[in-house]
Amino acid sequence: MPATREKALTEHEFELLLEGANRICHTERRLEARATILLGGRLGLRPGEVTHLSNSWIDWDREMIHIPEHHICQKGQNGGLCGYCRQAVEQRLRHGADESFEELADRYWLPKTPAAVRSVPFHFSSRVRVTLELLSNTHDGWPYSFSTLQRRVETALEAAPRLPTDATSPHGLRATAASYHAGRGLDLTALRAMFGWEDLKTARQYLNVDGAMTRRALSAIH
Repeated sequence: MPATREKALTEHEFELLLEGANRICHTERRLEARATILLGGRLGLRPGEVTHLSNSWIDWDREMIHIPEHHICQKGQNGGLCGYCRQAVEQRLRHGADESFEELADRYWLPKTPAAVRSVPFHFSSRVRVTLELLSNTHDGWPYSFSTLQRRVETALEAAPRLPTDATSPHGLRATAASYHAGRGLDLTALRAMFGWEDLKTARQYLNVDGAMTRRALSAIH
């Protein structure tokens, strides 16, 4: 599924959502909500990527997050698969996979597609780096399952001033990031590589969201 464009936030809305996260009283939940918003809304990580984020993925010197080909999921009950991975395995079984549940489970977590194995820079944002450092020091990566990720976004939306509670979602944050970078001139090939899309069609739909490219071009000549 491509990022959900209709759930993409404008820059102003994104700042309001971050303000909602900042209003969460519980210190760790506030950090987790900010991390969810920034990793999705500025780096464009998929919810499954955020959920399985580990310190081992982060290259602090080069300021890159490396999405691996495989990561063992132990975020479910008793160290088993989380609900996100379990759902993915069950979906593959419904679509006629030849392997058993146990055989498929051994291979999760997996990126969505081969193109999703990629490196995502974060050097352009000091607040992303600071949030990553705090998350890393506190939890060694993202500590919980996908359901907690969703709850943190929902809590931030509830606390955000002047934003409807259905303004975005974990998937919508990825669309927010795509719109943000495309609007600043990230070209088609780089956008595709950063977001791990298999073809250029998905990237192309973000190139003139809200007239950002037109505005930038006009500013360059006037």
